[in-house]
Amino acid sequence: MAFLSPVRVELLGNRQAVVDGCRGIIEYSDTCIRLSAQGLILKFTGTGLEIRAFTDSEAIVAGTILGLEYS
Repeated sequence: MAFLSPVRVELLGNRQAVVDGCRGIIEYSDTCIRLSAQGLILKFTGTGLEIRAFTDSEAIVAGTILGLEYS
C-alpha cells in the first residue's frame, strides 16, 4: 500500500501561498490558479495571481489571494 505525503499550505497574509505536495498545474490565469496536490484540487482565486516558483513537490502562488478552496 502506498502512502501519500500530506499536503501543506502556508499562507503569508493574502499575498503569497506556499503549497508543499503539489503535483501539477490544472488551470492558470491571473484570477484563478488550480493545482493538483496529493489527491486534492486546490483553487486559488484573486487578482494578479502568478506562480513564482514550481518544483516537483512545491509551488509558490503570489498576488492578492481572495479565496482558497479545495476538493
